[in-house]
Amino acid sequence: MILGGGALLYAVSGAGGGGGITCTTAPGATVPDGSVSATAKFTPSNGVVTVLLADTLVDPKSAGQLLSGVSFTFASGLTSGTLGSTSANLRKVAGDGSFTDLGPASTGWALDQNFNGGFELCVLCTDLGAAGPSHLLLGNPAVSGTYASANGSIAGNKPHNPFTQGIATFLINIPGVTSSDSVTSATFFFGTTEGISVQGSCQ
Repeated sequence: MILGGGALLYAVSGAGGGGGITCTTAPGATVPDGSVSATAKFTPSNGVVTVLLADTLVDPKSAGQLLSGVSFTFASGLTSGTLGSTSANLRKVAGDGSFTDLGPASTGWALDQNFNGGFELCVLCTDLGAAGPSHLLLGNPAVSGTYASANGSIAGNKPHNPFTQGIATFLINIPGVTSSDSVTSATFFFGTTEGISVQGSCQ
Protein backbone atom coordinates (compact mmCIF):
# COMPACT_ATOMS: atom_id res chain seq x y z
CA MET A 1 0.00 0.00 0.00
CA ILE A 2 1.39 3.40 -0.97
CA LEU A 3 0.03 6.59 0.50
CA GLY A 4 1.91 9.59 -0.83
CA GLY A 5 1.81 13.30 -0.26
CA GLY A 6 2.02 15.59 2.70
CA ALA A 7 -1.43 14.65 3.98
CA LEU A 8 -0.45 11.03 4.66
CA LEU A 9 -2.08 9.64 7.77
CA TYR A 10 0.07 7.01 9.41
CA ALA A 11 -2.30 4.14 10.09
CA VAL A 12 0.19 1.29 10.25
CA SER A 13 -1.43 -0.15 13.36
CA GLY A 14 -4.71 -0.58 11.50
CA ALA A 15 -3.41 -1.26 8.00
CA GLY A 16 -4.02 -4.64 6.47
CA GLY A 17 -7.07 -5.47 8.54
CA GLY A 18 -7.19 -7.41 11.80
CA GLY A 19 -4.39 -9.34 13.42
CA GLY A 20 -0.71 -8.62 13.26
CA ILE A 21 1.75 -7.29 15.79
CA THR A 22 2.49 -3.57 15.97
CA CYS A 23 5.81 -2.30 17.33
CA THR A 24 6.54 1.37 18.02
CA THR A 25 9.24 3.58 19.46
CA ALA A 26 8.43 5.01 22.86
CA PRO A 27 7.09 8.58 23.08
CA GLY A 28 10.00 10.98 23.46
CA ALA A 29 12.58 8.56 22.01
CA THR A 30 15.79 10.26 20.90
CA VAL A 31 19.08 9.57 19.12
CA PRO A 32 22.13 11.89 19.01
CA ASP A 33 20.55 13.99 16.22
CA GLY A 34 17.24 14.50 18.03
CA SER A 35 13.77 13.03 18.38
CA VAL A 36 12.73 9.89 16.48
CA SER A 37 9.44 8.10 15.97
CA ALA A 38 8.62 4.95 13.99
CA THR A 39 6.06 2.17 13.71
CA ALA A 40 6.16 -1.32 12.22
CA LYS A 41 3.30 -3.76 11.75
CA PHE A 42 4.12 -7.44 11.25
CA THR A 43 1.46 -9.78 9.88
CA PRO A 44 2.58 -13.43 9.71
CA SER A 45 0.74 -15.94 7.54
CA ASN A 46 1.72 -19.37 6.28
CA GLY A 47 5.23 -18.95 4.88
CA VAL A 48 5.06 -15.16 4.48
CA VAL A 49 5.34 -12.13 6.75
CA THR A 50 4.06 -8.73 5.62
CA VAL A 51 5.81 -5.74 7.21
CA LEU A 52 4.40 -2.20 7.02
CA LEU A 53 6.99 0.32 8.14
CA ALA A 54 6.63 4.07 8.72
CA ASP A 55 8.75 6.92 10.02
CA THR A 56 6.22 8.97 11.99
CA LEU A 57 8.44 11.95 12.87
CA VAL A 58 7.00 15.05 11.19
CA ASP A 59 9.36 17.62 9.61
CA PRO A 60 12.70 16.07 10.63
CA LYS A 61 15.77 18.27 10.90
CA SER A 62 18.53 15.78 10.13
CA ALA A 63 19.12 12.57 8.20
CA GLY A 64 20.25 11.18 11.54
CA GLN A 65 16.57 11.12 12.56
CA LEU A 66 15.40 9.09 9.56
CA LEU A 67 14.61 5.39 9.74
CA SER A 68 17.29 3.15 8.23
CA GLY A 69 16.30 -0.27 9.52
CA VAL A 70 14.27 -2.47 11.83
CA SER A 71 15.32 -5.77 13.37
CA PHE A 72 12.88 -8.25 14.86
CA THR A 73 12.63 -11.71 16.38
CA PHE A 74 9.87 -14.32 16.30
CA ALA A 75 8.58 -16.46 19.14
CA SER A 76 9.29 -19.49 16.95
CA GLY A 77 12.97 -18.52 16.73
CA LEU A 78 13.01 -18.58 12.92
CA THR A 79 16.02 -16.83 11.36
CA SER A 80 16.04 -17.87 7.68
CA GLY A 81 14.09 -16.27 4.85
CA THR A 82 14.22 -14.26 1.64
CA LEU A 83 12.92 -10.82 0.75
CA GLY A 84 10.06 -10.78 -1.74
CA SER A 85 8.47 -7.68 -3.24
CA THR A 86 8.86 -4.27 -1.59
CA SER A 87 7.26 -0.93 -2.32
CA ALA A 88 7.31 2.68 -1.13
CA ASN A 89 6.85 6.16 -2.48
CA LEU A 90 10.14 7.78 -3.52
CA ARG A 91 10.56 11.45 -2.62
CA LYS A 92 13.23 13.99 -3.57
CA VAL A 93 13.69 16.92 -1.19
CA ALA A 94 15.08 20.11 -2.72
CA GLY A 95 17.40 22.59 -1.08
CA ASP A 96 14.51 24.84 -0.06
CA GLY A 97 12.62 21.99 1.65
CA SER A 98 10.08 21.53 -1.14
CA PHE A 99 9.73 18.01 -2.50
CA THR A 100 8.82 16.01 -5.57
CA ASP A 101 7.24 12.56 -5.40
CA LEU A 102 8.61 10.09 -7.93
CA GLY A 103 5.87 7.53 -7.27
CA PRO A 104 5.83 3.93 -6.06
CA ALA A 105 8.99 1.88 -6.52
CA SER A 106 11.08 -0.78 -4.84
CA THR A 107 12.29 0.38 -1.43
CA GLY A 108 15.95 -0.34 -2.12
CA TRP A 109 16.15 -2.07 1.28
CA ALA A 110 17.54 -5.55 1.91
CA LEU A 111 16.96 -8.42 4.35
CA ASP A 112 19.68 -9.60 6.71
CA GLN A 113 19.03 -13.15 7.92
CA ASN A 114 20.04 -14.54 11.32
CA PHE A 115 20.53 -11.02 12.67
CA ASN A 116 20.70 -11.12 16.48
CA GLY A 117 18.53 -14.23 16.51
CA GLY A 118 16.03 -12.93 13.96
CA PHE A 119 15.97 -10.66 10.91
CA GLU A 120 16.77 -7.08 9.93
CA LEU A 121 15.27 -4.97 7.16
CA CYS A 122 17.99 -2.47 6.36
CA VAL A 123 18.95 0.22 3.86
CA LEU A 124 22.56 0.64 5.02
CA CYS A 125 23.47 -3.04 4.46
CA THR A 126 24.94 -2.30 1.03
CA ASP A 127 26.86 -5.60 1.12
CA LEU A 128 23.43 -7.23 0.68
CA GLY A 129 22.46 -4.93 -2.20
CA ALA A 130 20.72 -2.15 -0.28
CA ALA A 131 20.67 1.40 -1.66
CA GLY A 132 22.00 3.33 1.34
CA PRO A 133 22.75 6.08 2.16
CA SER A 134 19.80 7.04 -0.08
CA HIS A 135 16.29 5.60 0.42
CA LEU A 136 16.16 6.22 4.17
CA LEU A 137 12.52 6.34 5.31
CA LEU A 138 11.31 9.92 5.72
CA GLY A 139 8.35 11.24 7.70
CA ASN A 140 5.78 13.81 6.67
CA PRO A 141 6.62 17.48 5.97
CA ALA A 142 5.55 20.37 8.18
CA VAL A 143 2.02 21.76 8.04
CA SER A 144 3.37 24.32 5.55
CA GLY A 145 3.80 21.47 3.06
CA THR A 146 7.60 21.63 3.00
CA TYR A 147 10.41 20.18 5.09
CA ALA A 148 10.90 23.56 6.73
CA SER A 149 13.29 22.31 9.43
CA ALA A 150 15.46 20.13 7.17
CA ASN A 151 19.15 20.89 7.14
CA GLY A 152 21.65 20.08 4.41
CA SER A 153 21.73 16.39 5.28
CA ILE A 154 18.16 16.12 3.91
CA ALA A 155 17.37 19.20 1.81
CA GLY A 156 19.14 19.01 -1.54
CA ASN A 157 21.55 16.35 -0.31
CA LYS A 158 22.52 14.37 -3.41
CA PRO A 159 23.84 11.17 -1.72
CA HIS A 160 20.75 10.91 0.51
CA ASN A 161 18.13 11.63 -2.19
CA PRO A 162 15.74 10.16 -3.03
CA PHE A 163 14.15 9.05 0.21
CA THR A 164 11.47 6.44 0.74
CA GLN A 165 8.39 8.05 2.25
CA GLY A 166 5.00 7.05 3.57
CA ILE A 167 4.30 3.42 4.41
CA ALA A 168 6.96 1.05 3.09
CA THR A 169 5.70 -2.47 2.41
CA PHE A 170 7.84 -5.60 2.58
CA LEU A 171 6.93 -9.23 1.89
CA ILE A 172 9.32 -11.70 3.51
CA ASN A 173 9.25 -15.40 2.62
CA ILE A 174 10.00 -17.35 5.80
CA PRO A 175 9.65 -21.15 5.62
CA GLY A 176 7.90 -22.44 8.71
CA VAL A 177 6.26 -19.21 9.82
CA THR A 178 2.51 -19.39 10.49
CA SER A 179 -0.27 -16.96 11.33
CA SER A 180 -0.01 -17.97 14.99
CA ASP A 181 3.61 -16.82 15.26
CA SER A 182 4.36 -13.54 17.00
CA VAL A 183 7.08 -10.90 17.03
CA THR A 184 8.76 -10.85 20.43
CA SER A 185 11.05 -7.84 19.98
CA ALA A 186 11.86 -5.05 17.54
CA THR A 187 14.68 -2.54 17.33
CA PHE A 188 14.52 0.56 15.10
CA PHE A 189 17.68 1.97 13.49
CA PHE A 190 18.17 5.60 12.48
CA GLY A 191 20.55 7.72 10.40
CA THR A 192 23.38 6.96 8.04
CA THR A 193 25.71 5.48 10.66
CA GLU A 194 25.07 1.83 11.47
CA GLY A 195 24.21 0.88 15.05
CA ILE A 196 22.20 3.92 16.20
CA SER A 197 19.05 2.31 17.53
CA VAL A 198 15.98 2.60 19.74
CA GLN A 199 14.21 -0.38 21.24
CA GLY A 200 10.58 -0.80 20.20
CA SER A 201 7.57 -1.91 22.20
CA CYS A 202 5.39 -4.62 20.58
CA GLN A 203 1.77 -5.61 21.12
